[in-house]
Amino acid sequence: MDKCSRCGAEMTPGALYSPVRLSFRPQDAKFMTLSTGDVLTKAMMCRQCGHIEITGDVNKLRRLTSGPEGEGRPGE
Repeated sequence: MDKCSRCGAEMTPGALYSPVRLSFRPQDAKFMTLSTGDVLTKAMMCRQCGHIEITGDVNKLRRLTSGPEGEGRPGE
């Protein structure tokens, strides 16, 4: 089980919801893709202190922001 970076207690997996599930949309996403520009997020909440960590799908982020040959943006 994951441990809280704030207090070291056990984290519980979940997701953040509003009217729909929250996602991240990169500012520099490619315009023409076969999928949506949204990167789904996952959340973990500490059972002790309430700290929430949010993570996203880095593989999809790379696909949305890579160049024609799949390399990252310049300078990365």
